[in-house]
Amino acid sequence: MATHYDGSASTVTTEQYFIPEIWADGIYKFFERKSVFRGLVDDYSSLVRGKGYGDNINIPEIALASATAKSAGADVAYDATASTTTQLSLNKHYYIGKLFEDIALIQSEADLVSKYTRMMGEALARQFDSDIWAEVDGLNDSQALSADDTLTAAVFEAALATLGEADVPYMDGQCAMVVNPTLFADILNPSAGIAQYFIRNDAVGEGNRGLRSGMVGSLYGIDVYMSNVITTGGNASVIPGAIFHKSAAAVAVQQEVRVQSEYSIDALGTKVVADLVYGAKLIDDSDNKRGVKFTNVA
Repeated sequence: MATHYDGSASTVTTEQYFIPEIWADGIYKFFERKSVFRGLVDDYSSLVRGKGYGDNINIPEIALASATAKSAGADVAYDATASTTTQLSLNKHYYIGKLFEDIALIQSEADLVSKYTRMMGEALARQFDSDIWAEVDGLNDSQALSADDTLTAAVFEAALATLGEADVPYMDGQCAMVVNPTLFADILNPSAGIAQYFIRNDAVGEGNRGLRSGMVGSLYGIDVYMSNVITTGGNASVIPGAIFHKSAAAVAVQQEVRVQSEYSIDALGTKVVADLVYGAKLIDDSDNKRGVKFTNVA
């Protein structure tokens, strides 16, 4: 006797909740980048790294003394040692926290936590650069651009003159120029007047060094970098970039990026926190100029 089919057989639709779903590698809505600014300013991290005490670093500013002519038969005259002090406060502590419930970890084929820790590191690096730039964009000397986020040869030469008059040794290899993406694109534009002075790394046999360091070329011997933390826009209050000596600002990292995790029995999940402790300070002042910032037009 034939069995009558009643239409109750299991199908992909009716049993969809019993079919495992596999997590693929993530599509990251960010790019992993190292800090652009950390290597471009004085780093005092070695004084405080790993130490559980101290919340300030006192940085002496030593003025240049004048040489004295020696007179025959006269004793050497000794001047009193005098210096001012700039205080670098380790007052920045940023973190990112995530809670991964067990069900998410159990059902993920790949290591879900490692995917998110990459994002955490990127976010902290951007905050770190943003805080350094917040100091650097306070440089005392400024040079107005002729148009927003556009650099001409004449404006750049005026900036070099300002640096030279302030006795900033921009040819000693310790100066850097960091600009926003729009101004950087203008520098690379073949039709722009400044492009003829831009020397690319690959053009002088340095290969992909720029891809590793973020520096892809130089202007008159000054390494040029691009950073997304620098604002693009059109008014006189927007600083689209700057040229500064390494000694123009200081940074100290008391605790490098640290990732900690613990299991929460209450949440039935794993808590993960990444944090960073550091400080940044502008050293440039009216009697100790160390760079020049560009300004957009009003």
